[in-house]
Amino acid sequence: MKALVTGATGFLGSHIAERLVQRGDSVRALVRQSSDTRLLREWGVEPVNGDVTQPDSLTAAMRGIEAVYHAAAMVSEWDPWRDFQTVTIDGTRNVLQAAAAAGAPRFLHVSTDGVYSLQALKGRITEESPLEKRFGWGDYYRRSKSAAENIAREYAAEGKIGVTIVRPGLLLGERDRAIFPGVLRFLTSSVSTYLGRGDNRLPYVYAGDVAQACLAGATDDRSIGQIYNVVSDERVTQKSLFETVAEATGQRPPKRKLPLRLAYALGMLFEAWCVFARRRKVRPELTRFAVILFAYDYREDASKLRRELGWEPKVPLKEAIGRCVRWHREHEKRPAGR
Repeated sequence: MKALVTGATGFLGSHIAERLVQRGDSVRALVRQSSDTRLLREWGVEPVNGDVTQPDSLTAAMRGIEAVYHAAAMVSEWDPWRDFQTVTIDGTRNVLQAAAAAGAPRFLHVSTDGVYSLQALKGRITEESPLEKRFGWGDYYRRSKSAAENIAREYAAEGKIGVTIVRPGLLLGERDRAIFPGVLRFLTSSVSTYLGRGDNRLPYVYAGDVAQACLAGATDDRSIGQIYNVVSDERVTQKSLFETVAEATGQRPPKRKLPLRLAYALGMLFEAWCVFARRRKVRPELTRFAVILFAYDYREDASKLRRELGWEPKVPLKEAIGRCVRWHREHEKRPAGR
């Protein structure tokens, strides 16, 4: 199959490209001119210059493509809204339009479990659980991903292209430049603590396992028009995540516990200080998004994906953290630019 991957130089996109190559597909990657494509070239991926924010640049990349894997998005909790609007929302619309115009039969859209309402976390989360309608100030990542998913759902409903949507949980694995480094920074910061009691469940899933779910979703006709949660069935808590990262990196796990409401208020305080001090480019030590991500109790159900597409997660948390550590240590030794 001839596949196009957006966001292939990023975290999940690189795992999708790698799995496609391993399966024997012909893989093309949409990359900006400034992107480092050496790893993709080593795998045999064909880089094509283009940008999801520039519709005219997508035409050539779409020629002859049978399946589009759209993983490109703003993955951040502390950037201006205009960047989320341009990359995540407008970019998704641009890629869908180009794919439909080129006659590509399949489109795999990578969404997130962040589209669910925080109220839904009080019960078991299935694909039918309520979605968030009212996003708080600065909740740009969840808001933009929700809007992007709505665009993909519109295309699916109109039958313009065969769309499948996946909603991954908390991703970990090689080439992760967000979650694992963020946890490590937090554990070594002055505010290192458990957010709440620490026994809340987290929707962990290994990035390579998510990539495998994406491949299944883009090739099985039963998945057209469907949405799937992608999460491991391993019981992972905030405490077990922090302790596993601490053990693997030689750090100490937190000794303190911060009440959940106080943690949320503290995150807001850190954010407000950065805004009012005109330090938007300085990352706060704690944010409300981090509190939502790590302190809330997630009971997500991926049984639909298992039942309909036969997907099974393979990599447990401890092994995923080990892979993160090994990749980051190797990466730090590479020449600048890698």
